[in-house]
Amino acid sequence: MVQNDCLRAMLAVKQAGSISTAAKIVGKSPSQVSAWLSSLEIDMGLTLINREGYRANLTPEGEVIARYAKDVLSELENIDSKMTIPALADPAQLNIALLDALPVAPFRDVMWQLQQYKPDLGIQIEHLHTGDILQGIELGEVDFGVIFFHGNVYSGITEHIMGYTEIVTVVAADHELAKNPHEFSTDDRLGHLQLLPASYLGFGIDKVSKYSENYWLLDSFEMLLSLLEKGVGWAELPRHWVEPLLRAGKLIQLKPKGVSPLWWPLQLVWRKHRPLDSTALWLIEKLTSPKPGLSVAGLPFCD
Repeated sequence: MVQNDCLRAMLAVKQAGSISTAAKIVGKSPSQVSAWLSSLEIDMGLTLINREGYRANLTPEGEVIARYAKDVLSELENIDSKMTIPALADPAQLNIALLDALPVAPFRDVMWQLQQYKPDLGIQIEHLHTGDILQGIELGEVDFGVIFFHGNVYSGITEHIMGYTEIVTVVAADHELAKNPHEFSTDDRLGHLQLLPASYLGFGIDKVSKYSENYWLLDSFEMLLSLLEKGVGWAELPRHWVEPLLRAGKLIQLKPKGVSPLWWPLQLVWRKHRPLDSTALWLIEKLTSPKPGLSVAGLPFCD
């Protein structure tokens, strides 16, 4: 039986052009993605993936299956959404949890619109780690969350892609890794200290974004950026966080050879079968529509 994870892995390879980058998209390890792809090929009795070094792309048979896979996954999402039962009354308060790594502008604008739409609605917005957001949703303490990389680990949670944000690998201009930023190999990072935002942790993202055994875990993005400027370690961070430092020449972007640009999906999550009142439906529609500050399918979004 073909599993949804296998189909998602194949679509991620089609988008990313490599198994390692596809693994980041689905929030799993490259070995897990490879296993899913192999399982899918065995089930289908077809060769679906061309593997050439660091690159991977779909065979003609894979392209055909991918077209059907999109429809299948879309139908499953529609079934999930139709199984929710609208509530009769709007809540007095919504609890929303976000990662601190997210761009502010898209959410600021939606929150302003929400205040105009429901001026008497109470809103609590807090920054939590990925695992805490998902646990809060399962316990009913969080109504909606926005996270990186949501898969099928939590069967009781519904997810919807909001868009993508670009992730870049950066170091200080005088760091050893910055000597040849365009001749950089991903293996070059292994012997150097990695700075890892703690907010990434809790849903497998640490397994695909933690490359070095020598790493520091930091709760504060401000401290992380300050350490990077001082030449302490390297990090993989959203571009919107580091763009001012890149423009000022204080940080250098490392561009691995043969690796496609990396875009991490942002997903809106809420408890599956949660009764959706008019406010919740409005918020879902607003947050999942294209908006400035995010991209659509790895392409920069334009007004």
